[in-house]
Amino acid sequence: MTHIHDFDDTVVAVLDDPSEAISQLRAAGYEVEVLRGDEGKEHIDPAGETGGAVSTVKRLINAFGDQYRVIEHLHDELDAGRQVISVDATPDEASEAVRILREHDGEYIWKLGKWTYTEIGD
Repeated sequence: MTHIHDFDDTVVAVLDDPSEAISQLRAAGYEVEVLRGDEGKEHIDPAGETGGAVSTVKRLINAFGDQYRVIEHLHDELDAGRQVISVDATPDEASEAVRILREHDGEYIWKLGKWTYTEIGD
């Protein structure tokens, strides 16, 4: 069964080539996950049907319907061949992760918490 990402205390970004960002994030002590293609889409499955599991993402979408557009956008980016980087970062750690992602041309950057999604503008 595929693990469904719950996105608690996470920063996500879309990158074409994340290798430099990943190296710098890991050097700074962050746990980083790279999502690619269909496997990445299953990992953030908004339908929550992978393996019969009901995902935390689905519960959040049901509670805050607007977040569905975030997941759908990430799916579209994965379909386009881009990569989604997921960085475990508490609220206190998120600013540095965002800085690193921006420095490496990260786009569509979001800080995600248990009950909040915050888009990071330019």
